[in-house]
Amino acid sequence: MAKKTEKTPQETVEKENILPDSTSLTLNELLQIKGDLAQFVDMIENAMDFNLSTIERMRKRGSGIRRYGFIDKTSDIAADNMQFAPRMFSATELKNLIRKIEELRSILLIANQFSRTINDVLLIAGDEAFQIALMYYNSVRELARRRVPGAEATFRTLQPFFRHRRPADEEPTEEEVLRDVKAALHGRKDAKIVIENEAPRMVGGKHIVVDETLKKRGGFKETEEGEIN
Repeated sequence: MAKKTEKTPQETVEKENILPDSTSLTLNELLQIKGDLAQFVDMIENAMDFNLSTIERMRKRGSGIRRYGFIDKTSDIAADNMQFAPRMFSATELKNLIRKIEELRSILLIANQFSRTINDVLLIAGDEAFQIALMYYNSVRELARRRVPGAEATFRTLQPFFRHRRPADEEPTEEEVLRDVKAALHGRKDAKIVIENEAPRMVGGKHIVVDETLKKRGGFKETEEGEIN
């Protein structure tokens, strides 16, 4: 009876079907979309007389819901009461600007929808790429455990990308707390840091540190909490 050989994880991965690209977009199609968008942006920028700086952009009041309502109502009233209009006022120009605002809002709506779609495609592609890369990582990790020559060095190269979580009952170090405090004070991250200390008496004191560091986009990046009695 022939001896059954055990397959390595890498051989198993090679025989399995790799995850299909569910985005259904080829690389050439993505390059075409990128080129068309670049031409569209160039067309808009060339049609503009100037580019707003950050300060100039902050000073512009734009046409929000209330302002747009005011603009539209003024246009209707002014058309029937031109005797009250100042000399430099142009009802025609105001009407044209209102139509331009409406078209720009429609374009922005389409652009936002396009942005959401691209973000979804990017999320799917990133997830699929990570799953495939994870197959290789898991294979190398298993081969390193089996002492396969060369696998250990490859595994150690990839291992730092996986962060080890701190145990829930372990308190953050003083250096980590100071780092988060400095980052929060300088506006580099959102954080909630609470330090409670009870001085030792007859039985003993209590020292609690809670360090909740937030991502800039919202949501907790990590929560470190510990208690010493």
